Amino acid sequence: MAEEQVVWGELLQVGFLHALREAHREATLAVFGGLSRAAGFTERSYGVSAFDVLTSQIDRVFEGEPPVTRDDLNGSPGWRYGRYRVLLKHHEFGNVRGIRWDRDSPTKQSVAQQSYLDDPQLALPLGIGHGDTPGVVTLVLAHSASEEPLEMELFLGRPRWNADGGTAWHWVKPLDDTIGADPRRKLVERTMPLWGDEERDVPMRLRGETKTA
Repeated sequence: MAEEQVVWGELLQVGFLHALREAHREATLAVFGGLSRAAGFTERSYGVSAFDVLTSQIDRVFEGEPPVTRDDLNGSPGWRYGRYRVLLKHHEFGNVRGIRWDRDSPTKQSVAQQSYLDDPQLALPLGIGHGDTPGVVTLVLAHSASEEPLEMELFLGRPRWNADGGTAWHWVKPLDDTIGADPRRKLVERTMPLWGDEERDVPMRLRGETKTA
């Protein structure tokens, strides 16, 4: 099975992808609700704010989730589930496939050079050290949004070193409505009585009503 299918399946079934989408939605609404271009905020202002607020929102949605831990890489915010680490990347709206990793930060350059079986170029010495953890696959959550009309873009994928001018991703998929229902929102099943309707009533002693605050 291809890596894309394995990764997506594992993160989908536990609600990890849904949590990321939830955090991005909340972060986007908070940023656009608090910043105004009329007040002088620029595209760069939105980008920096979106990155910072999204970081906080992801921390919040994963709070109390034991399988997910904060796992930064060289100071870049990251979250780990199993052997998968996710870092953030703000991209120009509508241009997620146009990211140039060879012009990005040293950390993102290193991540884009992770070994990948289907890409022989990564066997070549590219002159940049890898600061990653053995056995860990680092993915990138690419996020963006437009204000008018309000639209959001969120993608998760495996970045590809594209100094050759080629594609920016080994694989990348959108986190939108196609990911389906959130498995974290399971309905609590109705507790069945310990005896059936045909059973005689169990004798009970009535107590005074207890009120709770």
